[in-house]
Amino acid sequence: MIVEGNFADLLEPGLRRVFDTVAGRPDPMRDMLYNMVDSTKAEEHYTGFGSMDFVPVYTGEIKYEQFDQYYKTTIVNQTLVRGIQVERTLLEDDQYNEIRARVTRVGDVFPSTKEHDAAQTFINAFTDSGTNRLGLSVAGADAVGLVSTAHPYSSLRAGSTQSNEGTLALNKTNFETTRQLMKNLTDDRGNLMNVMPNAILVPTELATTAYQIVSQRALMEPGSAEFNANPHAGRFELIEWNRLTDANAWFLLDTNLMKQHLIWQDRVQPTFEQAPNSNTEVALFHGRMRYSTGWSHWSFVYGQNPS
Repeated sequence: MIVEGNFADLLEPGLRRVFDTVAGRPDPMRDMLYNMVDSTKAEEHYTGFGSMDFVPVYTGEIKYEQFDQYYKTTIVNQTLVRGIQVERTLLEDDQYNEIRARVTRVGDVFPSTKEHDAAQTFINAFTDSGTNRLGLSVAGADAVGLVSTAHPYSSLRAGSTQSNEGTLALNKTNFETTRQLMKNLTDDRGNLMNVMPNAILVPTELATTAYQIVSQRALMEPGSAEFNANPHAGRFELIEWNRLTDANAWFLLDTNLMKQHLIWQDRVQPTFEQAPNSNTEVALFHGRMRYSTGWSHWSFVYGQNPS
C-alpha cells in the first residue's frame, strides 16, 4: 500500500532502472574520437614533454636525453544535473506509463548532451578565446584554439609557431594539399612529428564530396575526364558527423594521435537519484553526471575553414 511519505521511495528503484537503460546507451562519435579517461579528482593534469632528438651512434658513452617541458594541460570536471517531478496523483490514477515516459525523456538527454559537448571541440576548433557550453576555455594549454595558425613550438620556444589551420574548400586538390601540410608538421626541435593522417571528419553537407575523394569505391579521380587513378581511394576513413554546425569546415585527422591527445574525462557516470526535498504530493528526482573534455596536443588534426 502506498502511504504518505513513501511513494517516492517506492518509485525510485524502478525508475532508476529505466533511467540507467536509456542514459547508459553508447555514444558512437564520442567513443570513436576521444581517448576515454576515468577521472578520480576534481581536475586532472596532463604534462607534455618536448621531443627527443634522433638516436645517436654509440661511441662508448650513453647520452641521456633531457626533455624540454611542453605545456601543462588541466582539465576541470563539470557537474551536470537535470531534474523531473512526479505527482502522486499520477500513481494514484495508474499513470505509470506517463511516469516512465518522463524518466525516459530525461535519461535520453544525457547521452545526447555528451555527444553535443563532444562535438563542441570541433565546432569551436578555430576559436582562440572565450568559453564553451561547459564554461571552459576554448583555447588549449598553448593559449590558442585546437586549430590555429600560431601554435607555439613549446613553452620554451613560444616565439616560433606553426599552423594546422587553413581556409581551403574541400576538393581533391585541397585535400592533397592539406594532407601534405599535415605530414610536414614538426616538433619543438624542428623534426618531423611522423603525423600520419588517415581519416577525414566532415559535416553532413560535405559527406558526398568527401566520399568521392576517399571512398574505396572511388577508384578514379573525381571529375577526371582521363579516368586517372584516385590515389586516396580506400586509404582514409570517412567520418560524417551531423552535429558539426559549419557546413563548410572539415578536418583531416591522425586517429592514432587523436586517441592519445583528445581527451574525454569521465568523473561520474550518469546516475539517478531522489531529491531530498520530495514531499507527500510530489516526488523529485534528478539525473547527474560529471565530466570534462580537452586535449594535450593539437597535432592530430588539420582544419580547413573556408569563408
